[in-house]
Amino acid sequence: MKWRLFFRPKLVEVLREGYSRAQFRADFFGGLVVGLMAIPLAIGFGIASIPGGTASPVSPATIGLTTAILAGFIISAFGGSRVQIGGPTGAFIPIVAGIVYAHGMTCLWMATLLAGILLIVMGALRAGAFSRYIPLPVVVGFTSGIAVIIGVQQVQPLLGLAIGGGLPPETLEKIKALALNLHHLSPLTAVFSAACLAGIFLIPDRWRPRVVVLVAATLVANLLGWAQTPANSGLATIGSTFGIVSGNEFINAIPSGLPKLVKWDLSWALVREAIPSAMIIAFLGAVESILSAMATDKMIKDRHNSDQELVAQGLANCVVPWFGGLPATGAIARSSTNVQSGGRTPVSGIVHAVFLLLVMLAASKWVAYIPMCVLAAILLHVAYKMFEAHHFNALRKVTRSELLIAVVTFLLTVCVDLNVGVGFGLAVAAVTLILRLKEITVMRPISQGSALAAERPEDAAAVVAPEVLQFRFEGILFYAVADDFTTQLERALRQRPATRVVILRVERMLALDFEGLVLLEETHQWLQTRGIQLILCNAQPHPTRMMFKQGFLKKLGLENLCGDMDHAMQRARAILGQA
Repeated sequence: MKWRLFFRPKLVEVLREGYSRAQFRADFFGGLVVGLMAIPLAIGFGIASIPGGTASPVSPATIGLTTAILAGFIISAFGGSRVQIGGPTGAFIPIVAGIVYAHGMTCLWMATLLAGILLIVMGALRAGAFSRYIPLPVVVGFTSGIAVIIGVQQVQPLLGLAIGGGLPPETLEKIKALALNLHHLSPLTAVFSAACLAGIFLIPDRWRPRVVVLVAATLVANLLGWAQTPANSGLATIGSTFGIVSGNEFINAIPSGLPKLVKWDLSWALVREAIPSAMIIAFLGAVESILSAMATDKMIKDRHNSDQELVAQGLANCVVPWFGGLPATGAIARSSTNVQSGGRTPVSGIVHAVFLLLVMLAASKWVAYIPMCVLAAILLHVAYKMFEAHHFNALRKVTRSELLIAVVTFLLTVCVDLNVGVGFGLAVAAVTLILRLKEITVMRPISQGSALAAERPEDAAAVVAPEVLQFRFEGILFYAVADDFTTQLERALRQRPATRVVILRVERMLALDFEGLVLLEETHQWLQTRGIQLILCNAQPHPTRMMFKQGFLKKLGLENLCGDMDHAMQRARAILGQA
């Protein structure tokens, strides 16, 4: 396979189709709107992802902005979707926080790099479509669990709680620590947070509330401390939390200038340590980016290239670690906002990244004055939107088994671990699928007077003959039904002891696996030891190919492979020595 066969950025296709000035105006406005929306989100995701007290050469706010700039540009320039906006997302917050807490920033960067390589390999091997096969109940439970984790993390900055040593990494322990320290809340911060939450939740759900609340709350917060230094205004800001106070200014909270390279050592020990985390990041990045692209496809009536999208996600995650960034993927909320604001090509995503870069170059001084409680209110709104309450309600009305999968995945994600939640959800979903495939599989003899026997006169004649047994199989012959197949056939033969020919009708056998092939071979040998000949009737193309490759047809004899019941009956009469 050549590189050009799978490396086909959507941007190149758009430019080849022709790009007008009117389209650029629409993309420019869409990118500008998304850029305004991304400022608080990127900073908030960066701050929420890095546990307090973590040693890092880059401030958390800068980490979030840098990731949004680099990943946003790369994913739009090289992705397979017209309107995908890339960057840090809420789904990664608990994963990143857990990695940093347990292994440090260097392990996070190595895991992100390895995840990027995995995503590129997945795209090159055309594995993009497999991301769509993850059951919806697992996605619902996992996403809702992440929403709860994000929401719990925002309680401390929302209430201005002073907690010595910071919050523990486990969600249940966080809740316990928050409950024990509620008496330490800051009344001013709590009132201010309530006003921000009212503005975000009560105003119609568009991009404007977040930006308006961000700007208005920042101005009001700094007016409160106008006569004092920002550090003594009573509200924690990005600058007072992560920077150095110098008079009325903050230093190094968000360094101005281009993103700078971060030095970190590579070693095989670090690679081995980061591999499990890298697999989780790659899995979640692939799923979230494909889901986001599928959602926006419906909005613009287009179809994305899943493989190219994975390649772009991989490239972005290979680049951002060298600048101290976070794992990145397609962001559903920002991509939807892009579409609603007029963006229709990858140019809007590039404009969004350039706008964020200009903010970092020219306005980082002012960004440092944003209160932490405002970012927490915005992230709480993000968590609220992530929680899939409507899907839980729909599952409750339709299917209890899938509702159970979603609920258990949710509980394990929140109470135990993200990896355990997803792993359990996928395992239970796989077992459920096997049980349902088993339910639609039918194995039975065709008895005299049955509806099956009445389908054709020849069938009825065959059933009447005591030496001929018709046995029908419908569905998929795989490992889960092997014992049932053998049991049903043995029972039918006990009821018909004079049987000398078994016609196995497989016109409705959709497929079979290796164990199904072995089962057919063992059944053939077992029948031969009892002096009974097996005849296969009307096998479909896929099972026939499998039987031919495995060599079963040669052992069975091609004369015993019949295309319809007429030929099967002729073969049966020949075996019985009848005219």
